[in-house]
Amino acid sequence: MSRKDRTPSDSRPRGLSNSADKPYTVSQLSAKIETAIKDSFPTKVRVIAEISSVTNRTHYYFTLKDENATISAVLFASAARKQSSPPEHGQKVIASGKLEYYAPSGRLSLIVDKLEPVGVGDLEQRYKALCDDLRARGWFDPLTKQPLPIFPRSIAIITSATGAALQDVLDTAAKRCPAVNMLIIDARVQGEQAKGQIENAINKLSEQHSKLGIDAIILTRGGGSLEDLWAFNEPVVAKAIHECAIPIVAAIGHETDTTIAELVADERAATPTQAAMKLIPDRAALSEQLHALTCRLSREISTQLTHEEARLNRLVTSGPLANPQRLIDPQRTRLDTLKIQIHSVIRHIQSAKAGEIDTLAIRLSKHQPAAVQAQRQEHIHALHQRLTRSMHTRLRSMSASLDAAQRELNAIGPRQVLGRGYSLTTTKTGSVVRSTKDLKSGDSLTTHLSDGTVTSVIDGKKVTERTKPKKAPPQPSLFNHKEGQD
Repeated sequence: MSRKDRTPSDSRPRGLSNSADKPYTVSQLSAKIETAIKDSFPTKVRVIAEISSVTNRTHYYFTLKDENATISAVLFASAARKQSSPPEHGQKVIASGKLEYYAPSGRLSLIVDKLEPVGVGDLEQRYKALCDDLRARGWFDPLTKQPLPIFPRSIAIITSATGAALQDVLDTAAKRCPAVNMLIIDARVQGEQAKGQIENAINKLSEQHSKLGIDAIILTRGGGSLEDLWAFNEPVVAKAIHECAIPIVAAIGHETDTTIAELVADERAATPTQAAMKLIPDRAALSEQLHALTCRLSREISTQLTHEEARLNRLVTSGPLANPQRLIDPQRTRLDTLKIQIHSVIRHIQSAKAGEIDTLAIRLSKHQPAAVQAQRQEHIHALHQRLTRSMHTRLRSMSASLDAAQRELNAIGPRQVLGRGYSLTTTKTGSVVRSTKDLKSGDSLTTHLSDGTVTSVIDGKKVTERTKPKKAPPQPSLFNHKEGQD
């Protein structure tokens, strides 16, 4: 009879009473629970949940939860070594294992033997879409890649300082060429913060590579799932690699893993060790190459020396060196000819320069202070004569104008009018009397005649009214005749 066919009474532990009101012992109840779990669930179950409260004490203890419930879980060390990455708090997974009830502590746990991250299908779609986009931009084009340095001075390694990938690179570098300096840049290579740290490390090295003497970068980490390696598929990391000023060799995950960082990098390596081998020259191979070049250079030098020695012997025995005087005589004759030509040229130059000096001396004499002063004095004398003539002419013209004005003034002046029998009467203040209305009794008057003045005082005032003619002849306004006034 199978376990599924058992009745509750059949599954009851031996010695357990069928009576419903008889109490169980704790052991009996635990045994019944364990049997019920074994009978109700298959050997392996799969649970989709979120990991929480991870504790690592050789084995991993954690909680699987969803919105409404939790269950304890344990991942033993033997099973953990088969995982690409350890369980992390907040990670969504599908946990596979068997249910086990541990009677001494009354705990039901899922004994996990496999953890699968949730959402791998979505990541694969994002990966494919990003690959298509970057390929269209030309970021995967081999023509955009930078060549690797033949003999780098220093190499920067961007990886986790605690990862095995770093040790692989350092061991390979020490074996191949210890003279190459290795700069370790510690960065997270998994998780939400990884992309920012990797991007920042690449950008800083790109900006300061000249100052730091860095010739290339190795970007690496060990293997893992697509989710574990996702930081190396982020667009910001791809952009930093594409714009980096120095070449980058990327070795991410296992040989079968391919990340966008590796596709954009200037060189891709299957493993961290291979990445180091692509950049760091092999000391033994260099030594062999140097020895071969030394031998080849020695042979070339020996051959060249032999050839030049034979050529020198031929020149000494049969060439010009056999009779050096034949070489000297033509050159001596040429030297004499050149001396004559040089003397002739020197005399010609001296004659030309002497003429130039005479011309300059004449020009200089014209600009000496005495000559300049004489020219200016002559100019001033001419100006003085012109000014004198102009002033005389102006004075004669003004004198003639003045004489004419004098004659005109004499013709119409007051004295000429007074000479014709008119008089000019003024008040004590000198105002001209024009009307009897301006006078009053007691005013002092002065009457101007042609040969003197008469002073009088008004004693009373009498105005004689006369009939005005139809048109009186014009009289000067400044002159009054004395007739009819005291």
